[in-house]
Amino acid sequence: MIRKRLPDHDKTILKLVQTLLLPYARVTQPYLKVDLKTIRKRLRGSMAFVHVNSGREVGGFVAIKHEKNAMYIDMLAVHPRYQSQGIGTGLLKHAERSAELAGRREVYLWVDDTNLQAQRFYASKRYEPVHYDAKIRCYLLRKQI
Repeated sequence: MIRKRLPDHDKTILKLVQTLLLPYARVTQPYLKVDLKTIRKRLRGSMAFVHVNSGREVGGFVAIKHEKNAMYIDMLAVHPRYQSQGIGTGLLKHAERSAELAGRREVYLWVDDTNLQAQRFYASKRYEPVHYDAKIRCYLLRKQI
């Protein structure tokens, strides 16, 4: 089940960020550290949703930001134990529905150039690269909805 993030979910979100997203970010920012305070500050400027299983365990999350004419997926991560079970797809669809309901016609996100698994995932969902930033070694992907 996908629902709005609660503060109780933040420690699990932090662990997902530290294990699944941070290693890629450290390629260009080797001293980057993320703690609970940092995550909460970042999530404050976002709408965040979690996938919770029947045992109330968080299997993944997505954080989105609405801009004037588009929506940005700020972070999306699924615990390795729950990958390939449709959780990432469900979270992504939930984010895209949120964009549609808000009248946004484009969804954007950044993905690290070394994160091939994420690149394949987003390509399978019809996200296309529109820009590459060599400084941060990330692709900006877009999907028109």
